[in-house]
Amino acid sequence: MLQWINDRMKVFGWLIILPLALVFAVWGVHGIVDFTTRQDRGLKVNGEDLNLERVRDAYQRQLAQLNRIYPDEVPAAVRTSTQQRIVDQFVSSKLIEQKTNTLHFVASDRDVIDSIQAYQGFQVNGKFNKDSYYALLRAQGFTPEGFEAEQRQLLKSRALEGGMYLSSFATAKEVARAVALRGETREVGYAMLPLAKYLPGAKADEAAIKSYYEAHKQSYKTPESVRLSYVQLRVADAAKDVPVDEAALRAYYDSVKERYVEAEKRRARHVLIQSGTDDAAARKKADEVYQEAIKPGADFAALAKKYSQDAGSAAQGGDLGWAEKTFFVGPFADAVFAMKPGEIKGPVKTQFGWHVIKLEEIAPGKSRSFEDVKAELEPDYRKSEAERRFGERQEKIEQLAFEQSDSLEPVAKALGLKIEEIPVFYKGLAGNELAANPKVVQAAFSADLLGGQNSKAIELSPGNVVVVRASDHKLPQQQSLADVRAEVETAVHRELAAAAAAAAASKAAATLLTGASWDAALRPIGPVASPAPGKTAAPDAIRFEAPKFIGRAEAGVAHELLVAAFEAAAPAAGARTTGTVSLANGDVAVYAVSAVKPGEIKAGDGAEQRHLADTEATTEFDAYLAALRARADVRYSPTIFE
Repeated sequence: MLQWINDRMKVFGWLIILPLALVFAVWGVHGIVDFTTRQDRGLKVNGEDLNLERVRDAYQRQLAQLNRIYPDEVPAAVRTSTQQRIVDQFVSSKLIEQKTNTLHFVASDRDVIDSIQAYQGFQVNGKFNKDSYYALLRAQGFTPEGFEAEQRQLLKSRALEGGMYLSSFATAKEVARAVALRGETREVGYAMLPLAKYLPGAKADEAAIKSYYEAHKQSYKTPESVRLSYVQLRVADAAKDVPVDEAALRAYYDSVKERYVEAEKRRARHVLIQSGTDDAAARKKADEVYQEAIKPGADFAALAKKYSQDAGSAAQGGDLGWAEKTFFVGPFADAVFAMKPGEIKGPVKTQFGWHVIKLEEIAPGKSRSFEDVKAELEPDYRKSEAERRFGERQEKIEQLAFEQSDSLEPVAKALGLKIEEIPVFYKGLAGNELAANPKVVQAAFSADLLGGQNSKAIELSPGNVVVVRASDHKLPQQQSLADVRAEVETAVHRELAAAAAAAAASKAAATLLTGASWDAALRPIGPVASPAPGKTAAPDAIRFEAPKFIGRAEAGVAHELLVAAFEAAAPAAGARTTGTVSLANGDVAVYAVSAVKPGEIKAGDGAEQRHLADTEATTEFDAYLAALRARADVRYSPTIFE
C-alpha cells in the first residue's frame, strides 16, 4: 500500500521528503488561529505544545532570505505575514500528525529507510551515501534520530492523503465533458500580414510626430541614474591563493576522516505484532511467534509472511535489508547490534509494537587511510579552505562597510580589492551583472546610499558579494523632441503600419465571412509567399496556411492566434467564423474557423479519469482539513517571535 501511494504521489508532484527546509504542504489555517495576545507565549494545537525552537528557526531562515530582498529593512507587514504563514504551516502539520496518530497509521523502519535512501540529495553516483546524509543533516541542524522521526511522520501524512486519492473518482459524464473540451480541435485557416509590408507606406507628417511625442512624453525621459562605485569579493579569487602541502592535507584528513569510515551494517528480519488497543495480547502473540521461530528447522521468512503486521517488509519475509544502527529505533537497534548471525531474539518492544528478530548477516565497519584517499582530499581541501577564507573575508567586508560607511577605501585597502566604477548606473542597464540584480538596484537608489553611506554586503550569487556606494545622483529629465526624434518617428511609423495591417486584415475577414475563397480575400492585399523548398519567405511577404485541424497547444502557431481561434464562436454547419488578431511582434493575422471537433476518449486510456479524480481528491482533502480546523483549539501568541 505504502509503495503504491509513494508511486502515486510522484505523479501528483507531492513527493516531498525533506523537512530540512520546513517543507510542509501549504494548508492555510487562516481564520482558525487566535492571533490575540494571551498570557502564555506558546503555540498549542488541541492542547499539545509545538516546538517553538523549530518555529523560530523557520522564521529566522525566512527572515534571512527577506533581508536579501529588502537590504534596508524588511517591511513590518511582510514580517507579520511571514510569521503567520509559518504558524499556518506548523499548525497544519500538527493537525495531520494528530489525526494519523488517532487513526493508528504506521510507517515501518523499512519505509523510512527506503524513503531516505531514495532522496537524490543523499546520493552519490546514484547510490545512497552515508557521508552526504550526515553532512546535510548537520548543516541543517538535524540529528539522524530527529530527522528520521520527522520522515516517519511525513510518510504517515502521505498515507492519509493517499487514502483520499484511492477513494476519489470521476463519473463517465464528467470525464466525457472534460475530454471533449480539453481535446477539442478546430479547422483553422489563417494568413499573416507582416508589419514589414506596411512600414514603407507609413508616412508620418510633422504634426503626427509632434502629436505622438506629446501623448507619450512620459516615455521619453532619461532614467534615474547614479555613479556606482563598488568592491567585489569572490570565492574563486580566494581559491587561487590556497597553498597545499602534505601536512595541511593530513590535518584536513584528521578533521573529516569520519567521511571515510563505513559503519558496521547488519541484515535482519523481523515479525511485527502491533500493539493496537491491547498491548498484553500483542505481547502474548509475539511470544507465541518467538517460540515457533526457535524450533529446529523453522522458516523465519515464512513466519514473517504469515504473522508480521509490517506492511513494508512482511511480503519479503520480514527482510529489512542492510542497515546501520542509526537507521533503527533505539530498542530495536540495541537488540540487532547485540546479536550473533543466526540468533533469534524477542519479543522486543518499540513504539510500533512487539518484534521477533532474526539476525542474518554482519558486514564489519571499515575505514580508508590517508594514503587511500589522498588524491580525493586535495580538491575537497582547496574548496573547503577557499570557502573558509572567503567566509572570513566576507565577515571583514561586512564589518568595514558598516564601520567605515563613508568610503570604500578602507574596505579595498584592508582586503586588497580594487574599487570599480560604473559612471552611469540605472535600472535596466544592459549587459551588467549589478544592474541585473534587483537587490543592488534597490540599494543604489536607497536613502542611505544617496545620503553617502556604503551598502551592506550584497550577495550576487553564492560566493560572490559586493559592497556599493552611489554618487552624482541624477533624477529623470525630460528629453526634447529633437533629442528623441528618431525614436518617435520609428514609433509613429510602426503605429501607422499596424493600423494599415489591421484594416487590411479586417477587410479580408469580412470577405471570408461572405463565403469567398481565401484567394479572393487575399488578392486585394497582395501576393501570397511561395518560397522555394528549403527557403524562407521574404520579411514583407504574406504567409498563408490552408485550413487544417489544430489543437489548443498546436506547435508552430502563434499563441495569440490560438487563443483567438479557440475563443471564437463555433461556426454553423457549412459556415465560417472569422476574425483578426494582432501579434506581439506587430504582425496581424486574419483567420477563419470552419469546423469544430470535440475531443474523444481513447479506448483503454484512463489518464483523463485519473486527472479528474486527482483534482477531486485535492478538493476532498482540503475539505477534510477544513473539518479538522473547525474542531481544532489553536492558541497562539505573536510574542513567540520576539
